[in-house]
Amino acid sequence: MSTLSDLIETTGDDAKELIKTNLLELIQGAKSEAESVAKETGEKIEKWLILKVKDEIDSDELEALLNARRRTVRQFLNSQEIAVRARLEKVTIGLIDLVLNKALDAIL
Repeated sequence: MSTLSDLIETTGDDAKELIKTNLLELIQGAKSEAESVAKETGEKIEKWLILKVKDEIDSDELEALLNARRRTVRQFLNSQEIAVRARLEKVTIGLIDLVLNKALDAIL
């Protein structure tokens, strides 16, 4: 192996598997969690609107409930962003490790 490009090329299948596994897990997990939060949010808003129509809560109470839910969803989105960054960092470090291990194998 004469160049870094050749070395990186030898990690092809391992690198593809690492990326495929981690990204698929990330996407499937995020999709499932997002669907759950969206469904829960829809159900809560529907319930609150019904309560408002029945005059069981007033406009201020509805607004407070909606604002609280907005904060909850924002917190969820922030935690998702952190999780995505951590997973991408793990994939990046894994790819670096693959290349370094191949380089060390070639040198030693």
